[in-house]
Amino acid sequence: MNVYIIDDEQANREILQILIQRYYPEIRIIGESEKLDVFLNSTNLQQQTDLLFLDILMPDSTGFDLLNQLANRTFEVILVTGFDEFAIQAFEYSVIDYVLKPIDKDRFCSAVEKAKKRVLEKQILESAKSQLEIHAKIAVIKNKRTHYIESSDVSYMIGKSGGYTTIFCKNGDFYILSRSLNSVQNECFEIPYLIRASQSVIINLDDIVTCEQGGSGYIGLKTNDFEVFRIKTKFWGLSINLR
Repeated sequence: MNVYIIDDEQANREILQILIQRYYPEIRIIGESEKLDVFLNSTNLQQQTDLLFLDILMPDSTGFDLLNQLANRTFEVILVTGFDEFAIQAFEYSVIDYVLKPIDKDRFCSAVEKAKKRVLEKQILESAKSQLEIHAKIAVIKNKRTHYIESSDVSYMIGKSGGYTTIFCKNGDFYILSRSLNSVQNECFEIPYLIRASQSVIINLDDIVTCEQGGSGYIGLKTNDFEVFRIKTKFWGLSINLR
């Protein structure tokens, strides 16, 4: 986790550095400054920072001035100040915690633990999103060339005997894979809108245009030429027919 410190008093910055180095040696201090402008004018610093320790009252500005100009920040903030009257206003800015000077060690550690948990949660979410992007395209070979199909362009897939799968796209194109439907599903398991409707069919939920209730009902899937395909299977208690 990368930390940046903003406080107009050098002694306060040094205290924060000592506390971080003593209790959280794994945390990297990437910089410090006595003015807001250094951090405000550096996009690179903002992108690198996971946690900002920020003083509120400074000679020519306040920490709130910085937060007002960085409304879409991606880093967490711990406000460190000698004045308790700003606490309510502070949390209107969605800061992770508010620590009073002189800094109590236990209070400091409590605030850092909150920040570490939040940063870890965001890292896990970003990792999951990255994995989803990796699986967002399906590689197929047609006419001796590899094509990468956007998963959102898929209308439905049908598994055939012998370990083959046909992918039908919304624009009317289709591709035959020498892979089983199970194999394709394993590749796309993190894509929430591609759903296994039956043993032999995967459908794109975004491509559903009709859904009739009852044992004889249908789900209609639409391609760009507005044809409706009907899949006959059991899907969440619905009967679906493909023709």
